[in-house]
Amino acid sequence: GGIDSGVAAVDPDTGLPWYNAATPPIQLSPYGTAWGATGGWDMGPRVGIAWRMNSKTTIRGGFGYVFDANQGIEQDWKANEGQWPANGAVGGSIAMNATGAPLTTIQSTLTTVAKILPAADPWGLGSWYTDPHIQDPRAQQYNVFVERELGSKTALSVGYVGGRDDRLAITGQWNTARTPGLGTISQVRARTPFPWYNTSSFYSTSNGTSNYNGLQVKLDRKFSNGLQYLASYTWSKAIGMGGSGLFDVENGPGGFSIWQNYYDLKASRGVLAFSIPQMLTMEGQYILPVGVGKRYLNHGRAAYILGNWEANTAVQLRSGQPYNIDVSGDVANIEAPAGDSWFTYERPNQVANPKVSNPTKNAAFNTAAFQVPATGTYGNAGTSPLYSSHFANADMSLFKNFPITEQLSINLRAEVFNVFNIQNYGVPDTNVIQQDPNAGKITSTVSDSPREIQLGVHLNF
Repeated sequence: GGIDSGVAAVDPDTGLPWYNAATPPIQLSPYGTAWGATGGWDMGPRVGIAWRMNSKTTIRGGFGYVFDANQGIEQDWKANEGQWPANGAVGGSIAMNATGAPLTTIQSTLTTVAKILPAADPWGLGSWYTDPHIQDPRAQQYNVFVERELGSKTALSVGYVGGRDDRLAITGQWNTARTPGLGTISQVRARTPFPWYNTSSFYSTSNGTSNYNGLQVKLDRKFSNGLQYLASYTWSKAIGMGGSGLFDVENGPGGFSIWQNYYDLKASRGVLAFSIPQMLTMEGQYILPVGVGKRYLNHGRAAYILGNWEANTAVQLRSGQPYNIDVSGDVANIEAPAGDSWFTYERPNQVANPKVSNPTKNAAFNTAAFQVPATGTYGNAGTSPLYSSHFANADMSLFKNFPITEQLSINLRAEVFNVFNIQNYGVPDTNVIQQDPNAGKITSTVSDSPREIQLGVHLNF
């Protein structure tokens, strides 16, 4: 059994269940042992086109529907054993998919159910629940590129890549008060969708949407005369009204406050956690035309000493990651459970420009720009208003090959990771200064590895 929006009324603005006193709020699942309604197709048509304008220029484009099966929902089944409406769902540990044994199916585990019915009064248990009508996330992806040959070995590609997503998974604290405000626990509970359910829970729907727009440029030289390189640049933005992953576990720093008001998702539309405005990656390889088997100085002792050298490099430069600013506690007085204090849904009031001209590790943003909202209200700060510091990294390697026979050689190599020993700052403490003296301070790095030098000898045969 469970709270099913097929019985409870559905709020037309949010798509969330809403208690209808005229109908029973609980019913046995009409889907049997299935997660939810089955049927319907995730049809993913795709179309592509290419036009060769001349011997050196081609235009390509494409469009397609892509679906993402909600495989993460399996987590829900495993995580909620012993909780209503799955009381005693799994009586204990089960040996699954043992080596040499047949595959374990979900159907076969149903024999471990300890209780069929919930307790007489299960209304105080909170858990992670899923809309029985949840749908697979869907994306419309499209692109158009102009490709131009620059010489016989090099090609330049410039194009637009876009995407429009819907039915994205959104998880938030549900059965909290629909509106913030002052009042006692009883008064607050009266403003919840199910007043008789004595706690709030987490609830996942497929109400999210997002869109992505990006410029992509690629310069690619195929290996020729000892030289190969590839440079790729992306300028993009992803905004939406959707989580970045199932159960909102990938929303980035301060990510729980991405949904300040779970009943008004449009008010939280903004930059998504994976939106990196600019990214440049470069890699290359160069083999000197000197040494045994090469064009120059290809015999004698000098060939073994001075020849057969190879250099490689890889560089990545990108913008920082967007992050939210949050406030601890149930400031809006919506009866967010005290036991879930880690789920900081509230955003602060923004009263000034939070950006600083010269950010440092002790002052990544202007903490005075944010204030704790008055009790019983939501903050006015937008979603992901700030970005962390940019990221830069370079790796290099140098190889020396000693041919012994036609099929046998010794290879000496020196590899340097993070060659410039750059320590890329992470995201600062995102809690507002009035509650956290470390707000705005950076105490971590994106990559904890300093410069690393690795030497090796390889025998090739």
